[in-house]
Amino acid sequence: MSSTCDDPGLPGPGGASAASLTVQPFSPRRILERAVRGLLWLCAALAIAVTAGIVLSLLFEALRFFGKVPLTDFLFGLEWSPQTALRADQVGSSGAFGAVPVFTGTLLITGIAMAVAVPLGLLSAIYLAEYAHARVRQLVKPILEILAGVPTVVYGFFAALLIAPALRDAGSPFGIDISSESALAAGLVMGVMIIPFVSSLSDDVIHAVPNALREGSLGLGATKGETVRQVVLPAALPGIVGAVLLALSRAIGETMIVVMAAGLAAKLTANPFEAVTTVTVQIVTLLVGDQEFDSAKTLAAFALGLVLFLVTLSLNVVALHVVRRYREQYE
Repeated sequence: MSSTCDDPGLPGPGGASAASLTVQPFSPRRILERAVRGLLWLCAALAIAVTAGIVLSLLFEALRFFGKVPLTDFLFGLEWSPQTALRADQVGSSGAFGAVPVFTGTLLITGIAMAVAVPLGLLSAIYLAEYAHARVRQLVKPILEILAGVPTVVYGFFAALLIAPALRDAGSPFGIDISSESALAAGLVMGVMIIPFVSSLSDDVIHAVPNALREGSLGLGATKGETVRQVVLPAALPGIVGAVLLALSRAIGETMIVVMAAGLAAKLTANPFEAVTTVTVQIVTLLVGDQEFDSAKTLAAFALGLVLFLVTLSLNVVALHVVRRYREQYE
């Protein structure tokens, strides 16, 4: 009897279970998982392909522009007047493509916007996360985030119809000549628009700091303010830096507020009371009209777009570097 049970040629219970483990048909669940995995891979590949296509198209058209206009004249030229003749037999300007006034206007408006958004956004985030009651935080934070959902054209109307005239009238009694379209008006309204980017993200980061750090600081005799300044904010610094750089990228890429409140004049000035323009506004301006696509005027939009892409990419790289550095320090 023992020889019959131990006969390897007979399929015993163990042999049947081993066969069932090694040879299994495809179940619907496994097929669904493979299909979902393939769909996710396709979406990721499509996103990468689209990004690569955008970068290559910008680079290709920008190289065509630099074939007509030297790179040094574009980056260091002090006059921006991209008016060229439409036809060969037409009398027109040869154009001036010095982008320094455009870059200066962008930095001026962005600097004003960040000077408004960063202090107000960060202080409001500290209040909501550390000092406000839970009910107050639940009420105030959604109201603050509504600012991020308002269309930018509404901010543009607000800046053009209310803020710019108010600034002009306020400067008249003091003999200050403030233009009806000024960098100050556009920067102030843009700063209000990007406050939620700084406030909401910073509030989430500060709120996520472990309570053990706060309790340890308070247990050592530190006050609430000292705990916030010396413990909570340093621990939340990576997220705060990311929020500020995100708001900075948002300010650099804004168009409608600048068009309606700051104008289209490309002036090389650091005076916030004068009308200036930005990179995004000039991109829109250059691509509107009857200009031929192969002209230097139209191709200049792609050169500006490439510069804007490189700037935002650099900001993201800096943000990642800061986050990794301080995350290692505080973890």
